[in-house]
Amino acid sequence: MKKLIALLLLCLAFQPALASARELVFAYNLFEPWKRLDAHGQPAGPYTEIVRALAGRLKLPLRFLQCPLPRCLSAMRQGRADLMIGVRPTPERLAYLDFLEPPFASSNHLVFYQRRGDPRALARYDDLLPLTVGVAEGVSYEAGFDRDLRIRRDASPGMESGFRKLAAGRVDALIVNASQGAALAARPEFAGRVTRAPLTLDDRHPNRLALARRSPLRADKARIEQALRGMMADGSVARILAAAGR
Repeated sequence: MKKLIALLLLCLAFQPALASARELVFAYNLFEPWKRLDAHGQPAGPYTEIVRALAGRLKLPLRFLQCPLPRCLSAMRQGRADLMIGVRPTPERLAYLDFLEPPFASSNHLVFYQRRGDPRALARYDDLLPLTVGVAEGVSYEAGFDRDLRIRRDASPGMESGFRKLAAGRVDALIVNASQGAALAARPEFAGRVTRAPLTLDDRHPNRLALARRSPLRADKARIEQALRGMMADGSVARILAAAGR
């Protein structure tokens, strides 16, 4: 009996250490320039740095699970990943994602690209209706656009492949976050072949980090939100975003 009690006490004593050793798994889909790979193939960009700083405050080792957006969402649904950043809440996602407070940023400036030399005007929303618009698979944009069944969409695994389709004439236009679009359009592969159209859309939803509802860390949601509030209050998030021109 004494040996059993001693063993139980030993197990209890090790519980905090085991909990503190739990890693934070970051479901990481590329979203330039906010989530990208540097010259050494390592995760970089302001959204990446926000999560790195948060993991540091929580004293949790950070592991990147690199995946296309649909696969990242699947990992979150299954509880194989803990955290995502840069995804919008939708009714479907709310079933398996818990969006954290406070928001770390607000508004999403959406722009459209066409092939250079395309004579078709793209200055008004209705100008989209005769066109096939390239989108990224699994991405939500602006509520009205997302619900508009008149829009013909062509989905690509990511915006890089979307730009390739646009340059090759396989889609007529492309909707993209303004900063991401500018970064991709400036690449030698696309420079001179695509041009930004006058039409823009603004989606002023608040940007929040998402915690998987099936994550073992969901029990620590209050502590995670407290750390995030601290980063907002002391200007850490603002400095990271300002350095990237957000």
